[in-house]
Amino acid sequence: MGWEEFTFKHLFRFTQRWIGFQENSNTLEARLTLTSVKDRLSILAKAITGENIEILTAEREGGFQKNRFFLPGEYSHSSDKIKNLEFYIFRILYLTEQRRLRLNWKDGLDKGKEESRQKARESYPIVLENLKKRYPDSMEMVASAIETEETFQKKNIQNSKNKSDFSFLYGSWMSAPPEMGSKKDSILPNAHSVKKDTIDTEVEGIAREKIERIEIDKKSQEDYTLQHHFEKVDTIEEFNGNWRDFDGSDELSEQKDALQELDLRNTVRSDDPTHSIFRTEFLFGSGLPDIQDARPNEKSILYDEWDASKKKYKQKYCSVFPQELVQEDPIFSTKALSENISTLNTLRSRFNRFVNERTAVKRQLDGEDLDLDSIVDYFTDILSFRSPSERIYISKRKMLRDISILVLMDTSLSTDSFVENKRILDVEKTSLLLFGQLCSEFGDRFQIDSFSSRTRNHCDYFSIKKFEDSWERARNKIGAVQASGYTRIGPAIRHALNQIQKETSSKRWILLLSDGKPNDYDRYEGRYGIEDVKQAIRECEKCKVGFYALAIDKQAKQYLPAMLGHSSYRILPNPSHLPDALTDFYMKLLR
Repeated sequence: MGWEEFTFKHLFRFTQRWIGFQENSNTLEARLTLTSVKDRLSILAKAITGENIEILTAEREGGFQKNRFFLPGEYSHSSDKIKNLEFYIFRILYLTEQRRLRLNWKDGLDKGKEESRQKARESYPIVLENLKKRYPDSMEMVASAIETEETFQKKNIQNSKNKSDFSFLYGSWMSAPPEMGSKKDSILPNAHSVKKDTIDTEVEGIAREKIERIEIDKKSQEDYTLQHHFEKVDTIEEFNGNWRDFDGSDELSEQKDALQELDLRNTVRSDDPTHSIFRTEFLFGSGLPDIQDARPNEKSILYDEWDASKKKYKQKYCSVFPQELVQEDPIFSTKALSENISTLNTLRSRFNRFVNERTAVKRQLDGEDLDLDSIVDYFTDILSFRSPSERIYISKRKMLRDISILVLMDTSLSTDSFVENKRILDVEKTSLLLFGQLCSEFGDRFQIDSFSSRTRNHCDYFSIKKFEDSWERARNKIGAVQASGYTRIGPAIRHALNQIQKETSSKRWILLLSDGKPNDYDRYEGRYGIEDVKQAIRECEKCKVGFYALAIDKQAKQYLPAMLGHSSYRILPNPSHLPDALTDFYMKLLR
C-alpha cells in the first residue's frame, strides 16, 4: 500500500467516525445491540412457539424464514434503554404471530425489497389485531414500542426531507431458499487429502439474510489471463461473472474496510487453501444439493437418519467410514503433558481422594460401626419372639467402578477456530491427553474417537484409542488429529452407540465434545439436524447408554438445550475449564 492510499484510507475512516459521533452521541448510552440480548430473545421465542427458533442479525428491518427470526443488529431510537429492549420483545411477538398466520412469501419465491416491505405493510394491521387477542397482557409494552418508533420517525421527518418509514415495525416479507435436486457430479475430495493450512486472520463481516451459492467455472479460471496493472491501485468489486484464481493469501486486514462496503452474496465451495476468514451470519437453508457420490473403494456402514418433518427414518441414508488413526505425533503429547504437569497433578489428587473414598455397606455380619436401623430391628424381633438377624454392622468398602466411557470428539473445521485466544482443537487434544492419562493410571475403561463429515455419504469416524488398546501406544495419536469437514453428529452418535453396546459394564456413557451445531455440506442445518441428533440420543437412552456433551463455544447455548434438554450438557465459557469439566463429569458418574 502506497503512502497516498494509506493517507486517504485513514482520513476517510476518521471522517466516518467523526460524523457518526456527531449524529449518535446522544443515543450511544441507550443503544442496544442484538448481540447483548440475543440469548434472552432466543429463550423467549422458543418458549412462545415451542420450537427451536434461531435469532439472526438482519440486514435492516428483518423478518422471518421458517424457524429463523431476523432482527436489526442494533436499536437506539429511544434515549431509554428499556424502551429499546421493548422494541426487540415486540418484534419477537410480532414475528411469532406473523409466522403463525403464515404471512410470508412461499419458499423459493424471490421478490424485491420494496414489494416485500409493501406486503409486510399491508399485513401489519392483521398481525397487530391477532397479537392483541393472543397476548392481551403484553399490549401495554407493545403500544410503548410502537409509540417509540413512531415518535422517532416523526422527529426524523421534521429534521430532514425523508419520508416516514415504519418498516422497523412491520418488517419485510421473506422466503426460504428453494429445495434443490440431487447433484451426481459434485464430487468432493477426501478431507484428509486436502492440505492443512492455518488461519491467520478472522474478521466479522456484515450479516446477510440470503446468499447464492454458485458453481466454480474451472475453464474460465484456466482461460483467465493475468493482467499487469501499471497503476498500482488495487480495487475490490462484487462478483460479476468473471472468474479469477483463488490465491488464498492473507490480505484481509488490509481489505476489511473495503469489504464492508460491498454487497457480498455469492459464495462458492472450494478446497483451495486459505489463510483468512471473513465470517458472517448466513444460512444456506435447504437450498443445497443432496450429494450422491460415495467412496466406492472404501468400506462403509450404513445408518438411518431421522426426518422430523415426515416423522420417519430415512433408511440406510448415511455412510460412516470407520477407520483407525495410524498417524502419530509424539512431540505434541510429550509437550502437552510436560506443560500441563501442574494441572495433571491437581486432577490426579482429586481422583485419588475420590477413588479412595469408602462407601458404607449396611446389614453386614461384621464391620467398623453398628447399623442403628439393624439394631432396632434386632431388638424388635427379640421382643416379638422372632429369630433376629445378626447382620447389625456397617462395613466401609472401596467403591467398585464398573463403567465404560466413549469420548466422541468433534474434529470439524469449526474446532479450528479460537475462543479466548486458544484454538479449540488444541484444547480438546490437551484435555483428552490429561483425561486419558488419569483413566489409564486408575485402570478405567475408556475409548477415544473423532468424527467429521462431508455430506451424508462421507462421514468419517476415526478410532484413536479403543477400549482394549494400550494408552501408552494410543496417546501419541491424539496430537495427529486435524480439523476437517463438517459436523454431522447423528451418524457419529449412532456408530459410537454401536461400539459401546459391546461393553458389558453396568454404566455405559457417550461423552460428546463439540460446539453443538449440526451442519454439513448437504441438508443438515437448523431443525432437521437438531431433530436427528435428538433422535440419536433417544436411541442411546433406549439402549440404556448415557449421553452427555461438553462445548467450548458460547454459541452452543443456541443449540444444545434444544438437542439435549437442560441437564445433559455443560457449556464452558473458557477453554481452560475443559480438563476440570472432564474430571467433574467422570467423578459424577462414579458417585
